[in-house]
Amino acid sequence: MRGLIVVLILLFASENVTQAQEQNGSGRKQAHAVRVANGSVRLDGQLEEAAWRQAPPVTDFVQKEPVQGAAPSETMEVRFVYDDSAVYVGARMYSDHPDAIQAPMSRRDNVDEAEYVLLSLDTYLDRRTAYTFGVTASGVRLDQYHSSDNEDNADETYDPVWQARTRIDEQGWTAEFWLPFSQLRFNERSELIWGLNIHRWTPTRRRARSANRGRPSQIPPRQCHHQRRNP
Repeated sequence: MRGLIVVLILLFASENVTQAQEQNGSGRKQAHAVRVANGSVRLDGQLEEAAWRQAPPVTDFVQKEPVQGAAPSETMEVRFVYDDSAVYVGARMYSDHPDAIQAPMSRRDNVDEAEYVLLSLDTYLDRRTAYTFGVTASGVRLDQYHSSDNEDNADETYDPVWQARTRIDEQGWTAEFWLPFSQLRFNERSELIWGLNIHRWTPTRRRARSANRGRPSQIPPRQCHHQRRNP
């Protein structure tokens, strides 16, 4: 996915975030997913659960278009939590003009002229393949599988089981994702390392933001999606 993926590393942290940052303190960017109790997130697009306040936000974004590498014109915060069966993503997209957010209704995978946010998970960290999940401000979902390092080579017939909810408010809009581990494939290793790209498209500004680059981190094997609790 050359030209699209600017990699972060998604860390499913059993320790607290401060400890994780100290272990991997090279100054390069990471996203930390925090374990929460089953049932902690109600998927309604509102980000009101206490679980979201436990997760540190990813905020250090840059433009991809029209000026690559420039500071974004509007800010965004993205958080990650997980339980025994799924990863949950909470995103807040701020807007200077919430009344101008483009949010037409359409069929799944049809996001033309809509504002949306995309998450791409490189679960093998091969920098070639990725599962992409996205949602528009109106709640229309899109999903793709990229089998090669080519942004335009995407399998749009990929339709896994997952959910997303959104809400437009006076600050912009919010989105919540429920991504079951059962719908993803990754190697079982003593260290599980995922690449991550976060991408927001704002058609009214014709601008896109992407996340900054990161580095590998560790989690115990299969910790994320079995009925196994941290000690």
